[in-house]
Amino acid sequence: MKTEDSRNILMLAAVEETDEGGIVLSAKERQEASREAGAPLPANPGRTKEEAFLATRATALLERIVTRFPSSAWLDPAASAHPTRHPGLVALFLIAAAVVGYLTNELGPEKRINILSFPLLGILAWSALVYLREAWLFFLRRPPVLLERWFEWRDSASAAEEKADPAARLLATAKRLFEKRWSRLSAPVTAARLKSILHLAAFVLAASAIGGMYVRGLANEYRAVWESTFLTDSTSLRGILQVVLGPAASLSGQSLPTPEELDAIRGADAAGENAARWIHWYALTIALFVLVPRGILAILWRMRSASLARSLPYRETAPRYFARLLATSSGSARTVALMPYALDPDEPTKSGLVRRLEDEFGAAVEPVWLPTVAFGEEESFALAPGSVAAEIVPVFSFAATPEREAHLAVYRTLLGLVPHPVRFILLEATAFDRKSRDFADAANRRAAREEAWKHLFAGESAALLLQPETAPNTARV
Repeated sequence: MKTEDSRNILMLAAVEETDEGGIVLSAKERQEASREAGAPLPANPGRTKEEAFLATRATALLERIVTRFPSSAWLDPAASAHPTRHPGLVALFLIAAAVVGYLTNELGPEKRINILSFPLLGILAWSALVYLREAWLFFLRRPPVLLERWFEWRDSASAAEEKADPAARLLATAKRLFEKRWSRLSAPVTAARLKSILHLAAFVLAASAIGGMYVRGLANEYRAVWESTFLTDSTSLRGILQVVLGPAASLSGQSLPTPEELDAIRGADAAGENAARWIHWYALTIALFVLVPRGILAILWRMRSASLARSLPYRETAPRYFARLLATSSGSARTVALMPYALDPDEPTKSGLVRRLEDEFGAAVEPVWLPTVAFGEEESFALAPGSVAAEIVPVFSFAATPEREAHLAVYRTLLGLVPHPVRFILLEATAFDRKSRDFADAANRRAAREEAWKHLFAGESAALLLQPETAPNTARV
C-alpha cells in the first residue's frame, strides 16, 4: 500500500471518530462511500481487498470534506505524505552538497600537501564513526531518538485554537488526533528516507571534493611533504600509511614509499615530491571507504523506507474503528436492535452505547435504533415485523428512578413480543454522572442508584450494562 493511502485512511479515521454527530460527514454519505468503494465485502475479503476498500473510501470522503470546507487543506488526499518526497527539495540539497564539496576542497597552502593533515583524512575518520552508528541503527529497527523528540515537539506545538464553528472545531480536533498518530506511525519511514538522502548527500559531497581536487591539480603542481610532532621516524609513519592508503596503493599496482623516501620529503623546508600519486591514493581510498559504503547505505535505507511504507501498521492506531468499519462493511457485524424508553439519545450518546455493547460482545455491532417507547406506553407498544429477528436491547436512562410499573413493565412486555430472550439492558449514565459530578458524595450516589436498578431486575435473567462503567475493569453491574 502506498504511504499516501495509509495517510488518507488515518485522516478519515480521525475525522469519523471525532465527528460522531455527523456534522462533517453524515451517516448517509459514509454509507454511500462504502458502497462506492465495494461494500458489502465478502465474509473473508483478505488484506489486499480490505486495504483497497479503505483507501478508495477514504479518498472519496476526504475529497468531499475538502470541497465542502476549503480551509481543511490538510485533508487533501492528493498531497504528498512526506516532504522528503519532493524531488525539487532533494535536488537542491544534493546540489548544495556538491558545491560545498567542491569549494571546501583545499589541497593545502602554497601548493604543498602535508600528507598527515590532508583534509580527506577527516572525511575518512568521520565516515568510520558514521558506519558504526549506522550499523547499530539499521539493526535496531527504530527511528533515531532525536527524530522522535522532534516529532513529539511538533505534536505539542501543533495544537490549533478552538474555533467557534462546530465543524471547524471538529476538524481541528481531528487534525490534532491525526497528527499525533501519523507522526509516530510514520517516524520510522521518515527517518529511513532522511538517512538515505543524507548518505546520498555525503556521497555527492565526497565525490565533488575529489573532482575539485583533480581540477585544481590540473592547473597547479602540488608538492607532497610531511611533518609531525608525535611521529619521530618514517618507519612509524609508513605503518600508518599502510593501514590508510595500503589498499588503494595495492589496487593501483604501486607500493608505498620506503622509510628512506619518506625521510626525503620530511619537514616544512623539504622540496617534497610531486603529489600526483598521493592524490590518486587518497581519491581511491575515499572511493573505497566513503563512496562505496555511502552508496550502499543510501540504497539500504531507501529500501528500508520503502518496505516500512508498504506495511505501516495503521490499524493498530485505532483498532476498534477499523474492526467495526470492516465488520459492518462485510456483513459480519452482529446486528442489534436498540429500543430506548423515555429517552432520546443524541449521536455521541448512541455511539457510546454501541461501543459498550461491542466491549461486551467482543465483536463489532451493527445497531438498528428502534422508535423510542414513550412514557405511558409500557404495556402497549409494538415492534416492527422485521425487528424481532435481531437481538433486542432496551435502553433506559440510569438517571431515572427505576420503577416496576415503568422499566420492569417495558422489559416484560418486550419479552412477550420477541421469540428469544432479552439478555441485556443498557443503562445510559452520562446524564446522571453530569448532574452528580459536583457533589462530594457522587460515588455513593452512583452506587446507590446501581443497587436500586439491580434490585428491580433481581428476579430477571437480563444483565445490566452501564455506560459509562463505574470503573475501567467493571464489565457488568
